[in-house]
Amino acid sequence: MKKHFILGPYLILSGLFAQSLPPEMHISDDGRRLVAGTKPVEGFYSLDAIREIRLEFEQADFWNLLTQNYKSKIDIPATLKSEGKSYPNVGVRFKGQTSYQRVTSQKKSFNITMDFEDANQDIEGYETINLNNSYEDNSFIREVLYEHLTRPFCPSLKANYVRLFLQNEDWGLYPCVQALDGDYVKEWFLSNEGTRWRCERTVPPGQGQPGGGFGAGTSTLNYLGADTALYKPHYTLKKTTLDNPWDDLVRAVDALNNLPQDRMENGLDSILDVDRALWFLAKETLFGDDDSYVNKGGMDYYAIFQKDAGRLIPLEYDANSVMKGLTSRWSIFIKENDARYPLCNRLFKVPAMRQRYLAHLRTFFNHALDSSHFVHSINALYTLIDTTVQSDPKKLMTYQAFTDERQVLINWMRERRAFVLAQTEFKQSGVDITSVQHASGGVAWSDPEPLQPVWVSATVPKEANVKSLFLHHSAALDGHFLKTPMFDDGAHQDGEYGDGVYGGEIPGQAANQYVRYYVSCEANNAAGTTTFFPEGAEHDVYFYRVQIEASSAGDIVLNELMAANKTTVFDQDGEYDDWIELYNGSDRSVDVSQWVLTDSRANLDKYRIPDGTIMSPKSYLIVWADEDGKQQGLHANFKLSASGEEILLLDAEQKLVDSVLFGEQQDDIAYARRPNGSGPFVSQNHTFNKNNDPDVTEDAGPRLNVSFYPNPASHWLRLAFADQTTREFEIWDGTGHLLIKGLAKSGDTIALDGLRAGFYIFRTEGSNYKLVISRTD
Repeated sequence: MKKHFILGPYLILSGLFAQSLPPEMHISDDGRRLVAGTKPVEGFYSLDAIREIRLEFEQADFWNLLTQNYKSKIDIPATLKSEGKSYPNVGVRFKGQTSYQRVTSQKKSFNITMDFEDANQDIEGYETINLNNSYEDNSFIREVLYEHLTRPFCPSLKANYVRLFLQNEDWGLYPCVQALDGDYVKEWFLSNEGTRWRCERTVPPGQGQPGGGFGAGTSTLNYLGADTALYKPHYTLKKTTLDNPWDDLVRAVDALNNLPQDRMENGLDSILDVDRALWFLAKETLFGDDDSYVNKGGMDYYAIFQKDAGRLIPLEYDANSVMKGLTSRWSIFIKENDARYPLCNRLFKVPAMRQRYLAHLRTFFNHALDSSHFVHSINALYTLIDTTVQSDPKKLMTYQAFTDERQVLINWMRERRAFVLAQTEFKQSGVDITSVQHASGGVAWSDPEPLQPVWVSATVPKEANVKSLFLHHSAALDGHFLKTPMFDDGAHQDGEYGDGVYGGEIPGQAANQYVRYYVSCEANNAAGTTTFFPEGAEHDVYFYRVQIEASSAGDIVLNELMAANKTTVFDQDGEYDDWIELYNGSDRSVDVSQWVLTDSRANLDKYRIPDGTIMSPKSYLIVWADEDGKQQGLHANFKLSASGEEILLLDAEQKLVDSVLFGEQQDDIAYARRPNGSGPFVSQNHTFNKNNDPDVTEDAGPRLNVSFYPNPASHWLRLAFADQTTREFEIWDGTGHLLIKGLAKSGDTIALDGLRAGFYIFRTEGSNYKLVISRTD
């Protein structure tokens, strides 16, 4: 039995993704949008309480060893204790640059490596702990606050608080900030395949390399030439899974710095994630991040190259010096005239990119820098840490300075808001997009059939001063979006001419393909002020999935499964493995040779049932899900997840016969159809290789009083209830979209002409029933 991370009920609702979503990505409540960054932080980095960490060193001179090893970054071993658990042989060293060199007290910053000696050791999933000493931050909250406020809008490090003890001596409070490592990348992105650099020089200035404060002009995504050797002194390669990672960096910076301006909008996004880069710039600029790309250039940011998407992405890092001093008056287009900073200098010159940046800046401003939200967040953090700061014996500031800094932060926010609101370009008003939806086959929010086009409609006020609306779509879960115009001409599934409803088409895609989309509107003013819907695009977008073609072989069903078989039934080798039961409910034999069972929509050819497998009428077939194909019998090459997943049954042509989505399973409890072969799945004691319906000795529960016919149906469905009570009913598709809802009584007929052939769920009185629609027209 395999186990993995549960991604939440909305993932189950929408049909499990072909690849698991990263933890920071989820599906919206209505199942229509794919969103990153808005989930509450739980687990190790929760802000619900201050975590206590104790480090115990065997060496009596541990402090001298830590000091001696500062430059070499060599860890010394210790035992870490936290939350009642002990972690032996972690690695500990001092960290930081100015926060180490300019601090003469013992309040140093620490790096703790959980897997220092044991590669499998972590603490609640994390291998590195960074404890920062709050150097030059009397509030203790700047970095924690910054990451907390901005994470709904772009990748941000998790951060909370630790009270540290060394050899049982209280070392006081520390902001605990997540490491920007491979685990962080996997939390925010679909894959960690690719390359990760810290954009800082690898040799000190003056050793035969060009200078530039903090790498500005060299490690600021500058083009230094075609030779990859020119870049290696200026970027620290942290990790790569690619053979030639430096080639990717050179291609990206070459395009960023050298593409003609009139080719930037359509030519750059395929190698540099322009949208994420603009969110990155907006974040650092609006919040006055002193240790940043936009201020210092190199050193205090990272860049990753994603193998699958083929694009470079900058990532913010080191935020202990934000929201202070004169940064409240930073230009919103900082460094736009400095060629050493090409993300600013080049992107801000492209009108469409400039307007996209301004739209993202407004989103940050209206939400993250909202006055009441900002003050509430500050007060919550101060309430959390006040007592601990007061008793901190090694803090770098007085308690009075800590208390006073709260108002300093609030004043900075007010000054920053006033300054930004005074900027002419920022004040330009765009057009409000009031709604967006997609339709296929004339049915709103429905998933299309293979190669069937999808129409997207967007509504704006009829009187709005619109220049253009655009549809952006991508036939993948990550990567570049294509931009096409939308029309309000009555000829693009947009209603009537001039009614404020715009239509645009997404071409048909192959079966099982994901498609993401969003809409932008350019106002008819001198600036071309742009708005987006959703406003969080491209990390908050609509999506749908192309259906798998339905099979006409409707007699075979997934009838029962057990995903946590501990002691119930064993296979021919005496092993208690997961299992799947098929049932042939027809009166004829069915050849299921080369039919497919899979737990991944990304692999519709995962396990083929062997040739010569015939299911007799009313018979059952057991397939063991144990990854043990060398054993005799039917043994699939995958296991079931007790945490919940999707199982699909396809015919030999990979057309969908049946599927089941299930949530977390209990040990030794089956998930079975009742009534046998046709009803919804319920949890019950197993009925391995036999009828799922209870016998006379079992409690049958309430008697079924709902039926409908024909099933499979074609154009209509007639209801048959046990009485004449009017009941509410719903028809859902397999991805959790509600298609039909109404009231009916026994004998009523429901029209199905708006639904395509396939599998549906008929729901009434809290119970689900499988409905099959089969037609040739």
